[in-house]
Amino acid sequence: MIKVKSIMKTRVITAGPDINVSDAAKIMTNNRVGCLVIMQNKNPVGIVTDSDIVSVVASGKNPKSVRIKDVPAKKKFITASPAENIEDVTRKMIKNGVKRVPVIQNGKLMGIVSDKEILLVSPELLEILSEKLKMRVESVASPDRTISGICESCGDYSDSLNNVGGSWMCEDCRGD
Repeated sequence: MIKVKSIMKTRVITAGPDINVSDAAKIMTNNRVGCLVIMQNKNPVGIVTDSDIVSVVASGKNPKSVRIKDVPAKKKFITASPAENIEDVTRKMIKNGVKRVPVIQNGKLMGIVSDKEILLVSPELLEILSEKLKMRVESVASPDRTISGICESCGDYSDSLNNVGGSWMCEDCRGD
């Protein structure tokens, strides 16, 4: 079994809870990361992701005036220990709908693991993560909506996918 400590990234970009969303976005962009682990008194207390930043902007709020601590947590703060098996962490990620998990030991931030690291060392978990993506799409898009994505029948990208019998299909495959 592969342990989290063997695949986690040890370089974790962090920030305090009082920085604004605009500054958080700049830090993430400058460091080419999709999240920041939020630290308070040298302890990890949360995570802010690129998705959280997009939500603030999409809601019409000024990213320079919204503090990270005021961004509503869409998900529970999930962590892993360095000794955990990646299969267990993958299940935890799927259950909680997260892509990145800070690795913590004795209250100290040791690293971070994402679905990308897991797939690099354990491609057989791709099927499990694919199910996560499908569940996520289904939770966002009601069956009567049209969405963009990959057709589950032909595998081509389409801006006009509709749910047909539980599968997202393009116009050609659904025979409209």
